Amino acid sequence: MTTSKLTTPAIPVKVQFRHMDESKKVVWLVNQMMERFTKFPIRGASATVTVDETHHRENNGVFQVKMKLTIPGERMYTAHSSEKTGIHDGVYSAIADVFQSIERQLIKRHDKRSSHRNAKAA
Repeated sequence: MTTSKLTTPAIPVKVQFRHMDESKKVVWLVNQMMERFTKFPIRGASATVTVDETHHRENNGVFQVKMKLTIPGERMYTAHSSEKTGIHDGVYSAIADVFQSIERQLIKRHDKRSSHRNAKAA
C-alpha cells in the first residue's frame, strides 16, 4: 500500500493506494475536490481517501474508492463507489461519486445546524 499526504487550507487529506501504483493525477484530483469543502465551517476535520484496484479472475478489475471524513465531536462521514477498470476514466468517476456523496452529507449537516441556530434565535 502506498500513501500520499496532501494538505489543503481547509481539511488535511491522506490518499492511500492499494493494489496499484501511486498516481500523481489521482492525488491531484483528490486535492482539487477537497477544495469543495472550504464552503463548510469545519474545524479540526481530517479525511482519508483509499483507492483500491481489485483484480478478478477475468482480467477486468474494479476500482473501489472509499472516503472517511472525521469531524471531532461528530459522527464519521463515509462514502464509497466502484467502477470497472477499462471504462474510460473509471477511477476518476468513482472519486467524483464519493465526493458528491460526502458533499450531500455535509449540506444536510449545514442545513440542520443553520435551522437549529435560527430556531434558537427566534
